Amino acid sequence: MNIDWKNLFKIRIANPDESFAKHEVVKLLIVMKILNKHRRRNWIRIYTEHKLNGMTPDIYFENLKTKEVICYEIQKKITKAWTEEKTKQYNNYDVPFFKSIDLIIVPIEKLSNDLEKLNKELEEYIF
Repeated sequence: MNIDWKNLFKIRIANPDESFAKHEVVKLLIVMKILNKHRRRNWIRIYTEHKLNGMTPDIYFENLKTKEVICYEIQKKITKAWTEEKTKQYNNYDVPFFKSIDLIIVPIEKLSNDLEKLNKELEEYIF
């Protein structure tokens, strides 16, 4: 993947419909938490709603120091079939010069609607 300097660290809205409000808030909070954890931004890359060979993870995160990639999928309804399909897609995706690619599925239905509680709950998804 080439570096897309114009879209680095930008939050892209997947769907402006009101029903996606919580999804977009969760995405924003996760990106904020990643940025706060990694203060030296010259070692990381974050894209949202970025296309990767037929996949569009909600958040795509590269750590250049550790050579790891983490893709976040924020999902309302998680089925076993969906999880297996996404896991297979991401396991087959290769990022040149990186050691690993991990998929983190964030179950939006299990998260609080209260902003303060939501913010604390999302801590467990940041590595």
